[in-house]
Amino acid sequence: MISFASLFVGLVFGIVNVQLVAAANVHQVELFLDGRPVANLSAPFAAPLDLGCDPAPHELVAVAFDAKGRRLEEARQWINRPRSAAEASFNLEPGRGDRERIARLTWRSLTGEVPRSVSVTFDGKPVPVTDPSRFEVPPHDPSQVHSLRAELDFGGDVRATAEAIFGGPRRIEAFTEMTAVAVELDEGLVLPSPELLSGWFEKDGAGLEVAAVEEGPADVVLVFEGSALARFRRSYRAPVVPNPSGLPDDFSYRFLFPVGQMTAQSTMVANVYPISRRLGRVDGATSWIAGKLIDGPVWTRKGQRLADAVAVAALAAAEGERRRAVVLILGPEAEDGSLLSAGEAMSFLEKLRVPLHVWSIGLKLSPEADRWGGGRKISSTRQLDLAVTELADRLKRQRIVWVEGTHLPQSVTPAASVSGVRLAR
Repeated sequence: MISFASLFVGLVFGIVNVQLVAAANVHQVELFLDGRPVANLSAPFAAPLDLGCDPAPHELVAVAFDAKGRRLEEARQWINRPRSAAEASFNLEPGRGDRERIARLTWRSLTGEVPRSVSVTFDGKPVPVTDPSRFEVPPHDPSQVHSLRAELDFGGDVRATAEAIFGGPRRIEAFTEMTAVAVELDEGLVLPSPELLSGWFEKDGAGLEVAAVEEGPADVVLVFEGSALARFRRSYRAPVVPNPSGLPDDFSYRFLFPVGQMTAQSTMVANVYPISRRLGRVDGATSWIAGKLIDGPVWTRKGQRLADAVAVAALAAAEGERRRAVVLILGPEAEDGSLLSAGEAMSFLEKLRVPLHVWSIGLKLSPEADRWGGGRKISSTRQLDLAVTELADRLKRQRIVWVEGTHLPQSVTPAASVSGVRLAR
């Protein structure tokens, strides 16, 4: 009955335009941001929304009502939480029995506004669709369960899928939703089983139930500033064959470059930052990859957006709800042209529970390092590999705790009575 036409993917802050798609029987929509009512909408169900200048994770909920004030349905989406580069969703309007039921497909992609291709199937059979934003569902038996599925390809290995299950006898389904929180343990501490962790974590002073605790793989994003990469490559000395890597098998990392590539769309402008594929032990030493294998984009000293890129890197590092970290690697000519300040970016990472490390390539710390609270000097290939290995060792103490319910990550904390467990930061 109701869905968001505006899907907020990536890093979002400031004033945004919220647009909803609603069925004909929806008379009014109430909009909530982080549990607080912010707008009361009627057709065409659109309004500007101020998310503030300081980026933070948010929960946006739209509740639909009919003309008599009866609650019909709600739609929810997270903002500034790990999400795919592209998303899509269906909204189904009621028809007349087995006919005239309308499906509306909405989508959002960071890489482009119009998908290269859209394929739709109904109960596994292809459906020819001229306009995917509004089309009629094929005739069907409403007493049976049916599946409507759409696959969208935006190019560059960016895809989105939407699926709607409907029809059949009326039934009640219960779903348990969970929230992932990254924590770090003291050396040698072992957490008890989840059922014994009741009350270890809380929100607003109320204890939360823990459903699971995971170690799992680790995902690190290295934000490699342009002059740092250039300086490292000039001083790189190693054989053509990559050195064997001492990293654990479950540790992966990606290189992200702070040169935003703008994609203008009708509802907003998105900045996408180039990011490599996941790399790990089998690919060789990190120094060899940085020195010989990775090509960064063309950059200028005043054209890099370090703080913005660090915030985007945090979303990438946390997208699989794995153990995570972001590393900002600075060089002697680093200069930041971001919309965010270093402090605002660090505050966002703290709320998202993503630790930040700052490294500086060269014999001296980069002048930019002071804005980030200092950093670690890296002056050789050996020191870079050692820093990555030590980071992997530290991440072995990180855990992902799944608590029951949907919560903003910054609202969940260890109870005051718990020792040896702290939020990852």
